[in-house]
Amino acid sequence: MHLSEETIYTNKQLLILDADCKKEQTIVLLKGKGENIVQLNGETIFTGPTGHHKIRFTKEHFCLLSDSTLSFYKLNGEFVSECDIGTNVFELFPYRQGVLCIYGDEGVFGKKMGKNRLNYAAPLAKPESYLETALENKILYDALFARYKPFACLGWESDELIFLNDKLKKEKAIKVPFATGNIFAFALTYEFGAFIEETRFWLWDFETNGRFLEYPGDFSYNTRAIFHRHKYLFMSVFEHEVQVFKPANSLMYKVAD
Repeated sequence: MHLSEETIYTNKQLLILDADCKKEQTIVLLKGKGENIVQLNGETIFTGPTGHHKIRFTKEHFCLLSDSTLSFYKLNGEFVSECDIGTNVFELFPYRQGVLCIYGDEGVFGKKMGKNRLNYAAPLAKPESYLETALENKILYDALFARYKPFACLGWESDELIFLNDKLKKEKAIKVPFATGNIFAFALTYEFGAFIEETRFWLWDFETNGRFLEYPGDFSYNTRAIFHRHKYLFMSVFEHEVQVFKPANSLMYKVAD
């Protein structure tokens, strides 16, 4: 599949609910017998009630999501604070000291549509609404973000790659040379962009000659970009293992040639 892959965590006894990577660290959320367990680099640092379904690194902590409650912890498992961020959270993206909360469609038929689009939550602080930023960048739901100088997101309506500054204000946008509607994960480096669909991925040399190449693949919807700095670009969380991968060097060179 033209990818460089590595399995970075395996647990044959317990079900893996979610995981995250940051530089050389891997944090994993497990389903125990009547409890949830968090392991950092293979060592248990937290045991608590069930119901958590997302785990993410922040700048100095990690956070757990259970329904609408987001809880922050030190890396030794010590509780710091929690807050209510609303239901239907689609993704948690590292930002400043905490995370951006990105929401799924809150009701095609209903009463909550637009109530939550983009919020910022951090340890020992109340959530802040970033609705204005969401409207400005037409972030309706299921938004895709990436780290790049320092941030970027995809504009599905316009098939654009939108570059954002550290205050999430739009700096520029460039047209993506392929349809983005089926992309569920993307990552940018200083050489190229990698965009993943269920049955293929695209490599786009957007910074130099603009060439793009399409490759067949078979990708799980459990695949997402690694938002923190890491030598791999994407991770896939399966029931009993966590894999990371990036396009092989030969592909990068082919795009650049």
